[in-house]
Amino acid sequence: EIVRKMTTIVSGLQGSPPKGHPSGYPFVAGRKNVIACAKHFVGDGGTEKGINEGNTICSYEDLERIHMAPYLDCLSQGVCTVMASYSSWNGRKLHADHFLLTEVLKDKLGFKGFVISDWEGIDRLCEPMGADYRFCISSAINAGIDMVMVPFGYQKYLQELAHLVESKEIPLSRIDDAVERILRVKFVAGIFEYPYSDRSLLDTVGCKAPPSWMLSNWR
Repeated sequence: EIVRKMTTIVSGLQGSPPKGHPSGYPFVAGRKNVIACAKHFVGDGGTEKGINEGNTICSYEDLERIHMAPYLDCLSQGVCTVMASYSSWNGRKLHADHFLLTEVLKDKLGFKGFVISDWEGIDRLCEPMGADYRFCISSAINAGIDMVMVPFGYQKYLQELAHLVESKEIPLSRIDDAVERILRVKFVAGIFEYPYSDRSLLDTVGCKAPPSWMLSNWR
């Protein structure tokens, strides 16, 4: 229940959608709002013995009832992005779980934003980490990951992804779907109309003396 109450952060960042806004469709109120991300989908708070990046062992019914409930609230508020978890559900890595990412989140729950990987999330789909990178990419993209966080070696990622599409190991329709979802969020957020953020307060970032408005807020 505490976690569900925290989902109001979504509307705090993106703005509150108007009455009747369909659940699952991205919403950003205007230029002063930012894209929110609901994470980490799903069950990362229920791993066995509380182990980070661990394994959540439960039935689908319990996963839906306990761990998926906050995401329903986020979807109703028009959350734009959802991040997959490093963790597993009954031994299956979330970054490669087509059932949860596509069949449940996108199809059943109607999420129309995009699913993003965690930092080097796809690399964790094999041991040693990233050893079979082509397998990692194929498993994640085909499962429903739309945008991949690649902090290092993006050139290799692009090269391997292109090979997988050309060899039809990743259908072009899957790429089209991912691109459509990413563009939908960017259009909703007005990124193409206003690609740069307001930099008028940039000089206050990292300054030694906090501005007066910040001091008044602290008081």
